[in-house]
Amino acid sequence: MQPVTGVQTIVDKPLFDPTYLNIEYIFNKIANSIQPTISFLTNPSTWGTIGTISAIVSIIFLFIIIFSLVRMYEIQVFDKKEIEHEINHALAKIKEKDRELNPRWKYILTLLESPNESDWRVAIIESDTLLEEAFRERGLIGNTMSELLEEAKMNGYSSIQSAWDAHLVRNKIAHEGLNYPLTQVEVRRVIKLYQNVFEDLQVI
Repeated sequence: MQPVTGVQTIVDKPLFDPTYLNIEYIFNKIANSIQPTISFLTNPSTWGTIGTISAIVSIIFLFIIIFSLVRMYEIQVFDKKEIEHEINHALAKIKEKDRELNPRWKYILTLLESPNESDWRVAIIESDTLLEEAFRERGLIGNTMSELLEEAKMNGYSSIQSAWDAHLVRNKIAHEGLNYPLTQVEVRRVIKLYQNVFEDLQVI
C-alpha cells in the first residue's frame, strides 16, 4: 500500500462536489421570487389600472396644453392692445402737436390781441371760415354754414350751440358792417365760443 500524500488528499477531495448541488431547488427559489412580478404583470386588472392612470395623466396633460394655448392667446391679445394703445397715444401726441402749431388759429389769436376793431372783425370771420372748412373735412354736407350746423347737430357733434351763437355774431358783422359795434370783451367771448367747437373737432 502506497502512503497518502498531501497532494493526493486534495485531489481526492475536490472543493466543489456537484453531488450536493440541488439545481431544482435553486430554480424553484428564482421562480418563486419572480412569481409575484409575473402575476402582477399578467393580471388583467393591473393593465386596467395602468390604462386608467394613463388616461387620467393624458387628460391632465391635455388640460395643461389647452390652458397654455389659451394663456398664450390672451397674452397675444393683451400685447396687441398694449401696442395699439401706445400707437394711438403716440398719434394723439402728434395730433396735439399739430393742433398747437395750427397757423390759422395762431393768426386768429394774434388778431384778437390787436388794438384795432377791424382786426377783431377779421378774427371772427376767419374763425367762422375755419369752422366751415372743418365741418366739410369731416364729410358734413350743406350749402351754407347754417345747413352745416344743422347737419353737425344731427350727427351728434357737441358744442353746436356755441357754434350757433358765434355764427350769429359773424352774420351781424357781415351784414351790418361797422354799424354793429364790437368791444374786445365781446370779441374774446365769441372767439372762446369758436375755441370750444374747435377743441371738440380737434382742430386746435
